[in-house]
Formats: sequence, C-alpha cells, structure tokens
Amino acid sequence: MTEAVRDRLRGIPVFAEVTQKHFEESDLPANPLPVVAEWIFAAHAVGQPEPHAMSLCTVDAEGTPSSRVLLVKDIDSDRLYFATPADSPKGLDVASNPRVSAHFHWPATGQQIRITGTASPQHRDASESDFAARGRGSRLSAHLHRPGPLPDRRTAFDEFERLGGLYPDEVPCPLSWTLYAIEPTGVEFWEASTDRVHHRVRYHRDAADGGWRHELLWP
Repeated sequence: MTEAVRDRLRGIPVFAEVTQKHFEESDLPANPLPVVAEWIFAAHAVGQPEPHAMSLCTVDAEGTPSSRVLLVKDIDSDRLYFATPADSPKGLDVASNPRVSAHFHWPATGQQIRITGTASPQHRDASESDFAARGRGSRLSAHLHRPGPLPDRRTAFDEFERLGGLYPDEVPCPLSWTLYAIEPTGVEFWEASTDRVHHRVRYHRDAADGGWRHELLWP
C-alpha cells in the first residue's frame, strides 16, 4: 500500500456520528429478532439510507464464499426473509449449502448486527405474495434474470421495454422466484464507542431446548 493511500484512509473520520449507547444488557429481551427490527427502524428514523439492506453471505458447492447486498423483506419472531430466483447464484448456493450469514451496518447509529443460520425456500404461495408486493419495476426486472453473460446494456433496456409492453397490467411471478427464510442460530449486536471500548452482545440458540441465551463479549 502506498503511503499516500494509507494516510488518506487513516485520515477518514471514524464513529463521527456516535453520540450515545442505545441498549443495556438488562433491557435485552429473550428473543433477539425483535431487536433486529427495532434497530432497523431506529436507523431509518435518524436518516440512515436503506437501513433494511443486509449483506448476505453464502458458500457454493466448491466451498467458495460469496456476498452481496439485498433487502430483508420481513422479520418475525423466528426468521428473517429475503427473495431471489432459485436459479440465481445465491439460490444455487443455498440449495447446495443452506448455511448462511447476514450482516447489517448502520453508520448513522454506529451499530452492526451479525447473523448466522440456515436458509430455506418457502412455499409457492409465500413467494408469489412477496412478488406481488413489489413495485412494478422490480417485478419486471425479475424477468430479466438469465444465465450467462449479457451482450451489452442496450440489450437489457430493450428487453425491459419489451416486458413492459408484454405485461401492461399484471406482471406474472416467474416460476423461479422464491422467498427464503433465514432461521438464525446466532445473532451478535455491536455498538460503537468513541473510546473504542465497543459494546458487543451475542445470542446463541440452545440446541437442547431451542431457546436463546446471550452473553456479553469483549470489545
């Protein structure tokens, strides 16, 4: 690394927006998933763009990891949900190895959440309901999914326009469109501190009874 690049990187402010702690161990509930939703909405309230965006990490059949950013579509008391074509790279990865991880990061609040667990495809009705709730542009672009390389950008725009004419009203749900659920086995909450004594709490699911346990971690 060149000295100029190193110095510029080290000169970027860190935790500039962090002003206070947001949680104490005594306030943490038995189930961590409602807290995930609370932190998303808290980040949205202070202006964090797309606070529901998460990095999803998968591993293919050869053991090669991949990560990409996508939007979480729902969170209930047991699972988080995302959607993608089953024959997309992430869908194929999940089919060969359902173990995944997800990561949220909100610079505006100085918070992060790491999640590990297993992903599974949901029934067709749930996938179609997810698709129907999307905006028209998102539904049309789902039909652009193709295996192999794209010849040029113009081809994609032409196909998008063709699909718009083909489906002037209702856009059918592609057969490959799939809603996936992540069932977490571990959830770690991280909160920045300007003194660098960061705050970390890790939940893990007990294999014996399926309940959650949590513990405070070193920064």
